[in-house]
Amino acid sequence: MNGQKLDTILDFHARLAEKAAETKDLHKLVESLISETVKYMNAASGSIMVYDEQSNSLKLYVSSHHPAHKSQKSGLVAEIPVKEGIAGKVFESGRPIVVENAAETNIKAKLRRKDDNGSFLSIPLKISKKLIGVMNLNRSASQAGFTTNDLTRLRAVDTIIASLIEKETLLDALEENRREIAGLYEISSILSEANDFTGRLEEFLKKLSSELGLERLAILKIDRTLDHSGKSDKDIKFDILAAHNLKPTLLQRMFRSVSARMQMQLSQSHGMLSAEPEVLRPPTLSFEEKDGSIRELFCIPLLVEGQPSHVLLVSRRYLDEDTKQAGKHYRFLYLVSQNLSMAIERENMLRLISEDQDLLYRTNQRNLYFLDISKDLTSTLDPYTILQKAFNNFNKIIGFTTISILLFDDIENSYRLIVQPDEAVSVGYQKKLTQQIFNLFSDFPADPPLTQANFSKPIFFKPQTHLSRPAPDYKHTLHLPIVIGDKVRGLIHLARRTNEPFSTNDLDSTSQFTGIFITSIKNALIHKRTEKLAFTDPLTELFNHRYFQETLSHEFTRAKRYNKPLSLMLIDIDFFKKFNDTYGHLVGDKVLRHVATVFNKSVREQIDTVARYGGEEFAVILPETSIEGATRFAERIRAAVEESRVIDEDRKLSVTLSIGVACTKITNCEKPSDLIEASDIALYKAKDTGRNRVTTFKESRLKNA
Repeated sequence: MNGQKLDTILDFHARLAEKAAETKDLHKLVESLISETVKYMNAASGSIMVYDEQSNSLKLYVSSHHPAHKSQKSGLVAEIPVKEGIAGKVFESGRPIVVENAAETNIKAKLRRKDDNGSFLSIPLKISKKLIGVMNLNRSASQAGFTTNDLTRLRAVDTIIASLIEKETLLDALEENRREIAGLYEISSILSEANDFTGRLEEFLKKLSSELGLERLAILKIDRTLDHSGKSDKDIKFDILAAHNLKPTLLQRMFRSVSARMQMQLSQSHGMLSAEPEVLRPPTLSFEEKDGSIRELFCIPLLVEGQPSHVLLVSRRYLDEDTKQAGKHYRFLYLVSQNLSMAIERENMLRLISEDQDLLYRTNQRNLYFLDISKDLTSTLDPYTILQKAFNNFNKIIGFTTISILLFDDIENSYRLIVQPDEAVSVGYQKKLTQQIFNLFSDFPADPPLTQANFSKPIFFKPQTHLSRPAPDYKHTLHLPIVIGDKVRGLIHLARRTNEPFSTNDLDSTSQFTGIFITSIKNALIHKRTEKLAFTDPLTELFNHRYFQETLSHEFTRAKRYNKPLSLMLIDIDFFKKFNDTYGHLVGDKVLRHVATVFNKSVREQIDTVARYGGEEFAVILPETSIEGATRFAERIRAAVEESRVIDEDRKLSVTLSIGVACTKITNCEKPSDLIEASDIALYKAKDTGRNRVTTFKESRLKNA
């Protein structure tokens, strides 16, 4: 008998394994598992209910052989409150319930069908002590009732099923976030297009309506006029910037119906807009149509230039059971509103420049040049390209020999000096200019203060014009501090070698130029910081493992498509653990940064990719490089590191590398991981044969391929 039970259990687990191998669809897999569990437990039917936090109820997830599918028009109980029924009691207590005879039990449960009798077994589903739902099994009155032994048998699958449900939930959440980000990017990109701003806003609202299934939308500019007592007018006046499927008369009625709540939201907008979108709750605003139907209204203040001067007003059909979807919509609208606020602010800035051009620029030519600068500065997010374009265009307004920007780089944690000469300048000119700018800015209340330690080597761009002799010196200067937020973070400096001094008009123009320039450079630095944080290892400042995997996948596909060689180097620092054990982890970090610097100096810029693979391991991707070329390249890196020394106090520490090299032209690689494996095998061979050497993988295929 025990042998038969063992065979039954083994056969059950074999079927579970077979089902798991047949499908990658987690939901179908759980359906198969509950079906197999019903057979294994000799049950008539079974179901799984999952907890929904939004409604505080258990919702049907899957069901197997449930008679309500056929016998009842109303079907299964799809949802029950957590405090009702056997399943609710199990979930609330976190303990299983075995009912050997439903007719005799004293548990009060709301049963859907008149013929619900027989035996019940309900068990909580947990992941790391977190309750996620309940699994129920039923036996008919003609079958033997469930016992505690059945409960023990059921423990064989509850963790498996709970894990699969939780995994599917997480994957669904990730996919939903991916779709949300993609939708947000697509909708927000409309705002940055170059056509008429009103047209962009209307297209933006149309796309937003389609994305979320919204009925009516409008972007309003609020006029909060103050009376003599300092209080706002009772009725808020507004201008319509753009609307979708919403006529002005209906908009007026909708707006009046929510004006009181609108004023409260506007007064609280600073706190709301600083909150995280995950903790926001949809507002309880509603509007009754002429036919008596109810519409749910979302009224989201837009913070423009520090003030809640605009509003995104949205209506959608009200559904009482749609609270979860309402929360998702409101969160998405909140995220969209940030981009919309920036677009309006940017448009206001451009409009003010256009309206005030007679005041800002003395001549028509200046107007054209400043407009060109504004367009150029918004065409890229690369800080160095922005600087180059700004320098080149500004020289058309003010003549200078050199224009310099000293700016604090939050990523590098240092001040960088960028200089654009109009003509070639001598070494003496460069040294004098650098020292003067350093001395000038040292007197400013900068945050952080400028020191020799955080002052990076100046970068001099190529001169815009070429003369036979470089300018030896300059005679006149003009400079202004660069203020970002409320902090002095840099300096703009102009120098002129001719006898003509800078004028008050030049100072005004420089001030105006700086205002335009700062907005663009600030956005570029934010973009650069975000991009670097996402793909850079903070210790070595090389690309991280995530970027390496994405780049390798891309280069692998390209190499296959165009039949080009792709080589990969995996590098390991020899006896790295000894550095940490002997000198401490700070010295170990210094060694990592040292070899990273050597790698960066050795690779081909814009072609090769060097990344920290993990721990003391590094990887170098070499597109269109043969095994011979990759081996020579690896040998140069190995020799360069061996010849250099890591300086730590009064010690000079030597470092050696073991390097494994593989190439797609030598080894048949079906996928990127095959190339990694080949390189890794070569690396371990280099370590096993004495270290401090380069080893290539010369086999035509991997052994396990």
